Amino acid sequence: MLKSPSFYGLWACYFIGCLAGLMAIGIAKPVGTDIGVEAGLATMLVGAFAVFNGFGRPVFGALTDKLTPRNTAMLSFILIAFASLLLWQLPTVTVYIIAFAILWGCLGGWLAIAPTATAGYFGTCDYPRCYGVVFLAYGAGGIAGPQLAGFIKTSTGSFLGVFPIILVLALIGLVIAFMLLKPPQAPVKA
Repeated sequence: MLKSPSFYGLWACYFIGCLAGLMAIGIAKPVGTDIGVEAGLATMLVGAFAVFNGFGRPVFGALTDKLTPRNTAMLSFILIAFASLLLWQLPTVTVYIIAFAILWGCLGGWLAIAPTATAGYFGTCDYPRCYGVVFLAYGAGGIAGPQLAGFIKTSTGSFLGVFPIILVLALIGLVIAFMLLKPPQAPVKA
């Protein structure tokens, strides 16, 4: 697995997907209050966004089975880029609700895309160990995402500066998914 470009593509895509999603989870309420959502409503919306996170798993799991992990990953990055662009350019309450529902749903989606891709690309014989290595991308995203969001807030004075960064990361993820996220080729015997 570690000798395959598919592994590095999957790891990078999972990292970017989780970094964007975990960043969104961490800043959902403050972004809402920054754009004018009452604090109590923003807290309630975080609970509603969690439902989208939960539904993202079976929805993206089914899409992964139908479209392949590569195509589903690319769809996820398109949705993440769209949500980030919308919120960056039109920070209204309606856009906030739509964008965060998408971002939370895509994070849940990555918790279906990555395990399915791991099993499909590298088999199930050594799946626990293989997915354990792939899952390190989630942990790395969980560390980097909130740290990056905090840095951007400190630098710019607003969490809205996070969204152009997420947009760029999603576009990078789209390219990586297109180029590397495909089943590894079987080694050619001499």
